[in-house]
Amino acid sequence: MFIERSAARIRLARTLFVLLGVLPCAGLCGWAAVRHSSVHRDSIERRCEQVIGLPFRIGSVEHVRPNAMRLHDCRLSSASGAVVLSATMIEVETLPHEMRLTLGRLDCTPALARVLVGLAEAWLRQPVRFPVDCVVDVDDFSWRLRSSVGPGGTHPRDPTRMASPSHGLHVECVAANGSRAVRVRRNADGAAPDELRVVAGSLGAATSPADVRQGDSEPEPDQGSAQRLEVSGSLSEPLPIAVFEAVCGIEAGSLPLGDEATVSGTIDAVFDGGLSSGSSRARVERIDLAAASLHLPHRVSGEALLAIEKLEWNRSRITACECQGSVSRGRVGQRLLDACVSVIGCRPGPAYRSLAREEVRSFDDVAALLRIGAAGADLRATPGWNGSLARIQGLSILDEPPGVVPLERLAWLLAPPGAPAVPASRATAWLLGWFSIDAPGAAAMLPRVAPATQ
Repeated sequence: MFIERSAARIRLARTLFVLLGVLPCAGLCGWAAVRHSSVHRDSIERRCEQVIGLPFRIGSVEHVRPNAMRLHDCRLSSASGAVVLSATMIEVETLPHEMRLTLGRLDCTPALARVLVGLAEAWLRQPVRFPVDCVVDVDDFSWRLRSSVGPGGTHPRDPTRMASPSHGLHVECVAANGSRAVRVRRNADGAAPDELRVVAGSLGAATSPADVRQGDSEPEPDQGSAQRLEVSGSLSEPLPIAVFEAVCGIEAGSLPLGDEATVSGTIDAVFDGGLSSGSSRARVERIDLAAASLHLPHRVSGEALLAIEKLEWNRSRITACECQGSVSRGRVGQRLLDACVSVIGCRPGPAYRSLAREEVRSFDDVAALLRIGAAGADLRATPGWNGSLARIQGLSILDEPPGVVPLERLAWLLAPPGAPAVPASRATAWLLGWFSIDAPGAAAMLPRVAPATQ
């Protein structure tokens, strides 16, 4: 017995099978092939490079869920072509008004810090280039003094290169009501988290850093007004000096304090029109005086600690400073001791000169308190030292001056021996450029200051 067939029904069934089964399956396979192809990966690389402005390479792309993907074996290069970042995986989640980046581990070198600071500055000043908010989370973040990227993108593990313990890092780049802000927060063991906030607004915005910290919005700035930056932050965990230079965006080696020097403290400042005003506290440890005095006329050696209890400046000129310095065992030239006596009025102690008339003297310890204000510099010995600034074998080498010293004499102290009063040199020009010299007699001397030679 034969089953009756209808040619029309067979054609309909075959057509439906092709339309609802074969074509969707072929389209899905084709879409999956494109997503895993080098063409798709290259297109993502190009989009990243357009935003970052630097070469960026991706090993492979994994789509984990809608609007979220994982980028494997990522490498970011600087403008010079050197690889500054090599990440095993970066998870990217794209939302309508926000982008979230998650990294499991990141070892940040000074070179990478300079790149990231440049990106943060671009985000603050170029809203068209960065139209959406950005949130970055790093589970395991640490500072490194040297690159952790070896040949071929490898990651050599060398504990001696670690500059800080590993902690989590959270970065927020947000925009609201015409202002843009970057907030960086890093957890620390048993202490308040390190945090830095930078807010970019207009000069006409009637806000303060305190208002921004409380989450208050700023009024819409004038399109024609200039932009200013409000910076507030605290750093409890000591930061290596090379990393500090990179984070501050200053030239490497501008703070020649030695490779082991570290910085911690707080800052609250406003930058506008190329000038800055604010206040800060800082603690600079493990200063190598041999490196710090390399370009000065007087040589000193030893390890120093500088605790700045108060530092205030207005329009890029220091108005008040209170600090305490100490130096462990080291050596100092007799010419510097002579300059301290003849220039800033220190008094010779019983051990001012050695019996052998040595040109380079040894000392056991140095400690002093320095206050700088409108009247000048007040240099005092540490309480309990009986007026002594430097000692050897219990005897004073140098005693504190009897009174306040005019600020211009600090420039004389940095002058080479036998040079005219306030000679033109990098050291004196730097010092006179930072301080407001209003002490008596300063006006008569300033016309004699020549431009610093390069």
